[in-house]
Amino acid sequence: MVNRLKQISLFFNINDNLLKEIAPFCYLKTYKKDEIIYYENEKDKYFYGILKGNVLTYDVDLKGDIIPKHQFSCGDIFGLIAQIQNRPYCLNAKAESESEIIKIDYEKFRKYISIPPFSDRIIKLLSHQIIQEIEFNKLQKYDTKKRVIYALLNFPKKFIKKKKYLLAKELGMSAETLSRILSKLKNENIICYCEKAIKVIDNKKLKELLNK
Repeated sequence: MVNRLKQISLFFNINDNLLKEIAPFCYLKTYKKDEIIYYENEKDKYFYGILKGNVLTYDVDLKGDIIPKHQFSCGDIFGLIAQIQNRPYCLNAKAESESEIIKIDYEKFRKYISIPPFSDRIIKLLSHQIIQEIEFNKLQKYDTKKRVIYALLNFPKKFIKKKKYLLAKELGMSAETLSRILSKLKNENIICYCEKAIKVIDNKKLKELLNK
């Protein structure tokens, strides 16, 4: 378990003796594709680190459709904020592919969060998530085309191996509208499709389109 913990960002370059203290309350679990990890409003004692695969946290609208919120991949942790605030999870979480995940008992880990470097890393993690949420909320002031452009400039990871219909929901538009905008940007040689990812190849031109 010590070597597995080293693959999670929170535990990078942590002394082996300290990791040996933490390892006994960490549990490895494999989740199948689309398997639920936890539900919104569920109260549990774990937060999670990803060894392999991808995890989507999401909300559900009144029609029962998924509203994507955050995507996590290898090395990321999730579910920690709910534990720190001692409240239920505010979103649902599911494995987007077969995933190997470490479940970490927060009650037993809590005594370590005030110890550097854990304290510094957790502060940075929470700050980053808050800033990302603030930045993403700025999308609402743009029309659909500029929403896509703003997301390409500021949230490039959202365009890596993500299903278009989920990305479209996250950006507040139909999958057809998103496809049409991306196709136009591709035809203008502003973006390209590379290994299931959408990449910006003309950053300057993209910024000019946003500021028009």
